[in-house]
Amino acid sequence: MKVQTQIIIFFFATLILILQSCEKKSEKAGEKTTSTIRPKESVISTNFKSKLRPNENIELGKIYTDTVKFIQFIDYTDDWQFLVEKNKDTIHLIYNHKDSEFSRGSELEIKWKMDSMRAAGDSDYLDYRGFLVSAKQIKPFKNINKKVKFLWRKIQYDKDLKTNINTIYLNENYIKTISEPEKVALAYVATFIGNECSWDGKADENRSNLKCKILDALDLGYQCSSKHLDFLRFWFRNDKEILKELENCPTTPDGATIQDTFDEINLEVNGNKIIISFKANGINMREENSWNWSEKHFFESKKNELILLKKEISPVKHIYIKVREN
Repeated sequence: MKVQTQIIIFFFATLILILQSCEKKSEKAGEKTTSTIRPKESVISTNFKSKLRPNENIELGKIYTDTVKFIQFIDYTDDWQFLVEKNKDTIHLIYNHKDSEFSRGSELEIKWKMDSMRAAGDSDYLDYRGFLVSAKQIKPFKNINKKVKFLWRKIQYDKDLKTNINTIYLNENYIKTISEPEKVALAYVATFIGNECSWDGKADENRSNLKCKILDALDLGYQCSSKHLDFLRFWFRNDKEILKELENCPTTPDGATIQDTFDEINLEVNGNKIIISFKANGINMREENSWNWSEKHFFESKKNELILLKKEISPVKHIYIKVREN
């Protein structure tokens, strides 16, 4: 009887151990089924888009050929980038080969493809980007000799304000075909003299939304914005004096107590030389004083760089004014 009892106890003890083992296996299996599973890399989307061909679905790995304008080659990032322009859009293409022989504004024929890449520092993340396969120059950038009246003023009657308004006008037809060096020269001059600048809405605390007529027409964003200053810093990257000037970029709106403004701007291109000549005036309402002067800026255009050769500045003529009292 005693032996039978021991057998029964051993049987139940073994059964309990088996059941406990099964429960642990079940728990582990449950944990495995609820863990995060990364999607298989073999499942690849075929719906890619590129500003080079905005109306097409881009196929992975297929070689495309397009005509673009060269902007810049960047070799200070983890993956070097080849910047081009098409339809006024800037496109960044990965290109890890040292190649900056093209001049900004040159017309290129490029071959490119959409391909996968691993992000630096995150090998588990798979991204898809445009890659440059090759580029050849179709039409090198070349300055075209010209003389252009860029800015002038005209007095017109404003029906709403019921008064005459002295308004700035820009040569819109010229702006449509402006070259990069000419754009740089005009943007530099416009940085330091008012040209119907006003806040886009309410002024930000950091004064970062000042919209000026010339920069806006040249598609360079707000006065003193990154888009504006980075553009000039690139072209004047070897001129320490200009780089220091840009550190003190002014944000003076129209109507300020003390301000300068343009009366006219003219541009002349002769070979690789660019001359910007302008007349300007200023006013200090507090001291009832105004002034006017003229300047000529002489630039030399080199590959992807503009050099300020000299400035000619006339004597400033001061005029006493009487502020009309209400």
